[in-house]
Amino acid sequence: MSDILSETPRSFGRNPARTSIEVNGVTNAAAFAPGLHDEGHPFELPARLFEQLPFAIYICDRDGFVLRYNHRAAELWGRSPKLGDPNERYCGSYQMYRPDGRLLPAHECPVAYVLRTGVSVREAEVHIQRPNGSRGIALVDIEAVKDSDGNIVGAVNCFQDVTERKQAEAREKILGREMDHRAKNLLALVQATVQLTQADTVEDFKAAIGGRLQALANAHSLLAESRWAGASLRSLVTEELAPYSLGGISRAQIDGPELVLEPKSAQTIAVVLHELTTNAVKYGALSVPAGRLLIEWSRDETELVIRWSEAGGPLVKPPRHQGFGTRVVGRVVQAELEGKLQVDWNPGGLVFELTIPLDHIAGAPSA
Repeated sequence: MSDILSETPRSFGRNPARTSIEVNGVTNAAAFAPGLHDEGHPFELPARLFEQLPFAIYICDRDGFVLRYNHRAAELWGRSPKLGDPNERYCGSYQMYRPDGRLLPAHECPVAYVLRTGVSVREAEVHIQRPNGSRGIALVDIEAVKDSDGNIVGAVNCFQDVTERKQAEAREKILGREMDHRAKNLLALVQATVQLTQADTVEDFKAAIGGRLQALANAHSLLAESRWAGASLRSLVTEELAPYSLGGISRAQIDGPELVLEPKSAQTIAVVLHELTTNAVKYGALSVPAGRLLIEWSRDETELVIRWSEAGGPLVKPPRHQGFGTRVVGRVVQAELEGKLQVDWNPGGLVFELTIPLDHIAGAPSA
């Protein structure tokens, strides 16, 4: 296999005879035809101009033998095939694949199709594998070359590397699906919030809904800051409790390793934290100045445990009926996270413990 690129133009003829000629020390196979050169064939380009074309290009004769290519083609192929080599028909790629991943034999490639039919190919996608194993995506435009009688005497293939473009498009498609999924998850939480919220007055209903939606909005903002890579559990807790400091001093102790939650889990846990905070403000530790909170979490190889403990608040009594907070927490914990919930109505303060399998929160230590 030669590392020297073709520099000498070739002509196509009506009844070509394969001939070997010596050009700059390289033996090339070419097809010639009397009279075609005199017609000013458009592919008889000077070597320098051929190399300066702003795209990859190569030319085949009617049998598919590669007659000429420029350095951009060799770069995309990752190799410099020997011109006129009978083993190098139709293309200089080491290996080709269809967009669906199936192997594309050389005799079925777009150039072979054009040579058989004379029908041009426009913007066909071909996946190319190089000798080093790397791959690229080429968008090819191929035109049949015909003599004055309309006989196919070859083909010219102009192509470009669009790998960075099919990857950007693929990322956009994935992002679109993810955004659709996130929107549906968020709307499901909003719907559950509206359906299960109960209040004695319209004003109370608006306040309850507004607070719960604000919790989701806060989680959304944290996720947007990370470009939806995830949200820190510590940030979610801090954000929810920020309005309830006393004289600028936090009334909550937060203890746990740095942990990043994937978007769906972050939104769900934000709702849980909001309901716990709302309950503490109305009835628990945050309803009196002396009340304090301890929010801690730990994780092992299989699960995350979040523990919410209250102290210094009013005497705790078990509720007579299950309120919205308990219902929504139980619902989202089981339905969205497949977690387990334990609530202890201790007289000295509520203790709430949430256990979630790690594979349902995609938790990971933050960098």
